[in-house]
Amino acid sequence: MDIAAVLEAALLSPDPKARQDAEAQLELAAKEHFVLYLGMLTNALGNESIKTEVRILAGIGIKNQLVAKDAKTKLAQAERWVAMETPAKSQIKQTALQSLLSPDDRVANAAAQLVAAIADIELPRNEWPDLMVVLVDNTRENQPVNVKRASLLAIGYICETADPTNSGVVAQANGILTAIVQGARSAEPSIIVRQTAINALVNSLEFIRDNFEREGERNYIMQVVCEATQAPDDKLQASAFGALARIMSMYYSYMRVYMEKALYGLTVEGMKNASNDVSCMAVEFWSTVCEEEIEITLQQSDVYDEEEVVERENFEFAKFAINEVLPTLLDLLTRQEEDADEDEWNVSMAAAACLQLFAENTGSAVVNLTLQFVEVNIQQPDWRRREAAVMAFGSILDGPDHGTLAHVIGQALPPMLNLMSDPVLQVKDTVAWCLGRIADLVIEGINTETHLPEIMKALIIGFQDHPKVLTNCCWTLINLTEQLGQEGPYSQTTPISPYYDALLQGLMQASTRTDNENSSRTSTYEALGILASCSAADTLPLVTNVSAVIVQRLESTLIMQAQLVGMDDRSNLEELQVSLLSVLTNIIRRVQPNDRNTSDRLMTLLLSLLQHKLPNSLIEEDIFIAIGAVAGAVQENFNVYLEAFIPYLMKALEDPDSPTCNTAVGLVADLAVALGMQIDPYCDMFMNIFLTNLQNASVRRDVKVSILSCFGDIGSAIGPNFEKYLAIVMQVLVQASSLRKEADSPYDIVDYIHQLREAILDAYAGIVQGMREKPDVLLPYIQSIFGFLSLVHTNQSMIRSESVVRSIVGLIGDIADIYKQGEVKSYYQDEWLTDLIRKARADRSFSASLKETAKWAREQQKMQLAL
Repeated sequence: MDIAAVLEAALLSPDPKARQDAEAQLELAAKEHFVLYLGMLTNALGNESIKTEVRILAGIGIKNQLVAKDAKTKLAQAERWVAMETPAKSQIKQTALQSLLSPDDRVANAAAQLVAAIADIELPRNEWPDLMVVLVDNTRENQPVNVKRASLLAIGYICETADPTNSGVVAQANGILTAIVQGARSAEPSIIVRQTAINALVNSLEFIRDNFEREGERNYIMQVVCEATQAPDDKLQASAFGALARIMSMYYSYMRVYMEKALYGLTVEGMKNASNDVSCMAVEFWSTVCEEEIEITLQQSDVYDEEEVVERENFEFAKFAINEVLPTLLDLLTRQEEDADEDEWNVSMAAAACLQLFAENTGSAVVNLTLQFVEVNIQQPDWRRREAAVMAFGSILDGPDHGTLAHVIGQALPPMLNLMSDPVLQVKDTVAWCLGRIADLVIEGINTETHLPEIMKALIIGFQDHPKVLTNCCWTLINLTEQLGQEGPYSQTTPISPYYDALLQGLMQASTRTDNENSSRTSTYEALGILASCSAADTLPLVTNVSAVIVQRLESTLIMQAQLVGMDDRSNLEELQVSLLSVLTNIIRRVQPNDRNTSDRLMTLLLSLLQHKLPNSLIEEDIFIAIGAVAGAVQENFNVYLEAFIPYLMKALEDPDSPTCNTAVGLVADLAVALGMQIDPYCDMFMNIFLTNLQNASVRRDVKVSILSCFGDIGSAIGPNFEKYLAIVMQVLVQASSLRKEADSPYDIVDYIHQLREAILDAYAGIVQGMREKPDVLLPYIQSIFGFLSLVHTNQSMIRSESVVRSIVGLIGDIADIYKQGEVKSYYQDEWLTDLIRKARADRSFSASLKETAKWAREQQKMQLAL
């Protein structure tokens, strides 16, 4: 095979078939003659006489045989590399290092990626010991610029992908730091080398932790980075400020002296830089400062488990610098780009985000300076200043004292609402966003008698405005409804009720648009859904009328499916179907239609959507959720639809890789609650699939958590008939409860263990409730249940959760109520149990209903102790 010709055909041939044939040849060679294939690619990479594009493709081709995003594939590829003959590997490594020296930067870039891919496999195994020696030597003063740049790029790639906890990699820290500092220092004449070195430094910061903890080395690193912020090049300056932000994030505890000596002045001047890139990264530095100080404050509160807290001092850098930083941030808000792309970050966006963090971090300290800025600018003829004033006001609503904010909101709302008719779109859009922030964060600032009518009038007008304004008006309405109408389902009326008719009409009209620009159509349906779920008794007829239109629109989408032209049409239709299903689900849950004609029409529609859904469609999950709502409404009468629906449900349950599987498990739980004992004939099927999925190591964690919780719903539904599953389910629950977190467990594992334990609580609660008629069968498992409850009690973060405490005290009471002959008395003598019940009754953050449950559990405990 002429590998160069095949690579060239795969990359550059104008004939699609020739490209396809060439790609097939390469895939076959990689599969059947792997080592030979890599050898040919290596020769192509090192051949300076062939086209640059071909050499690049050869280098990337080798790299792709060594790395993969999928963990299993990556491991298999690493094992395959390790198993190769040493001479073959040596030739590839030698060619990769030689190609780093190429004067063609594109070839050198590909070589850098290849070097990093090999290093990712070999360094953890303490192999390739001379790699860092070569790279460090390549960065020396006398080396050509292209060699220094490519070698530093390779170091950056190595640090980006390698495991910073692996001793084989960490052992290279001194070499890594030497190379980076050589390239980043001000004495280096090449800007591109310095910038590449600074970028590599950012990737290396986890590896050089030991170096950074040594004062002399830390001082030199900080000197090099600070000098780079003053370089005569915007990109290098921006990279340097980005490096300072990363250093602040990782090493806040060491930063006090550097803030006092240099960083305050450097970063404030950086924010004022005319270059948006430099200014953005200097702002990012202060955002990072605030994020770290917010985190420290949380750690010092009771949000974290005591054993998880690493004590750090809060130096209050932001509060100390507020009089210099805040005016600069406010001024940067006026540097908007008139035709800015929403997805493109700019300095005014960065300043607004930083201002929000300053407010959260320093609280009321931001209020006076910000209000002065608002007062001066909110009525200025320059639209940028009007928009900046509104943005500033909206950005400080999370953090300062609510009493102070409520007062100033009352003063600010009238002029702000006037700006909803501003001739400039950006101003109206930001006003709508600001109203949403007020409704979300400081609802007490809105007087329902004087302010609410004017806000509603502005929102209804906004529904007819540009899609950006419409989207933010919908968000504002959602927040208002959730805050002021949350008691709607339990009330005759709410403060939102008088506006329902006009709101529903305005939203239904806005939702007829054929596109979804700026997510405007999705937002209108989200707002409709919230109005439905929060509707009070006096607005239910209006919501019921909307449901008929929603059903008609969903039915019409089945006809639209046959008229799709391309992927854009398909995506647009699926988004519409998902939105309609979401509204319909909320209406069903609120209205609870239980007449047969209505449920027949709904189920016919939902089953038709399942039957005719497009291949790889994402709407199945939303259809299942809607079906769960129907089951909740009609309860045991849902049995008539099971025969038609079960095949779809089983298919989803049997495919744990499907995103719908978890929803399907939740739907089984909903059906169990709705149908009660009528679910029993199907339980063998469900339980077999559940147990199979639990034993499968590749099944997603969230699916396993849902399955454990679902055991409780099934147990509660079928009562004593759960006996045949009891032994195996209890074994599974005991095994799951044995999972413990380690000191170095990552957050996702800790979170998974918490979710798992909550699911186990749900399972035990349902099973105990269901098996109360067979106490002798349940009795052998009571010890395991109490052992688990005592374990949960030791986890401080879990027993701060009301739902967890409710489940525990409920179980304590239920078990005591079942066994009244002293069989379980000894468990009720444990001190932890008394302590937990006392906490549940005394904790002010817990609801009255939980305290009543705890009081009942205490009575049950007393009864047990008296036996």
